[in-house]
Amino acid sequence: MPDGQDRSLDVRRFDTGAVLFLEGSASDVMYVIQEGSVRLSRTIDGESTTLAQLVGGDIVGGVGLVRQQAHSTTATALEPTACLAIDSAALEQMVTEDSEIAIRFIKDLANRVASTSELLSMLGQRDSRTRVCMALIRHAEMSGEQTGEGVWIRKRLGDIAGEIAVADTEMGEISKVLLRRQLLRVKRDGILVPDVSRLYEFVKNSDV
Repeated sequence: MPDGQDRSLDVRRFDTGAVLFLEGSASDVMYVIQEGSVRLSRTIDGESTTLAQLVGGDIVGGVGLVRQQAHSTTATALEPTACLAIDSAALEQMVTEDSEIAIRFIKDLANRVASTSELLSMLGQRDSRTRVCMALIRHAEMSGEQTGEGVWIRKRLGDIAGEIAVADTEMGEISKVLLRRQLLRVKRDGILVPDVSRLYEFVKNSDV
């Protein structure tokens, strides 16, 4: 790290379960995870709902710091975690002096805004089946692997259910409908979506 930045940056360590920041609190620093992992959650209908799990190299709290707005989520250490804390002055200096850091930060921020806003939109849907379909679409489009059979999602249905606060029993019933309509296939290590456009149509169709 170049001289002159050390005064503004510091490494902070968090024990398992420690809170980096609370939903609604002021955004005065962002964190870059050096080791460990962090859960981002938001209170929805009175319950804490997981939005993302971040690991080494990921940025936590960047959106709030840039926008100078209160945090929209709560960040909690899932294990002993070390983070580089960066305030607004240090961030401005880093972005100005290092184009590589600037590009990486902008890309990460853009992806985070898109994924979090889309997930919050899903969670706002009261119909569980719609939320499940939108979650599958999101994963297929953002991180799915295109194959000759369709788009491969390296997640289990239980993982999807946890992300969008759908009970396992309800997820089981929804998946039966999707399987029967051949909108997805479930394998031991992931989910195959044969045609993402058909999932879109399924969501849009009012009499499903």
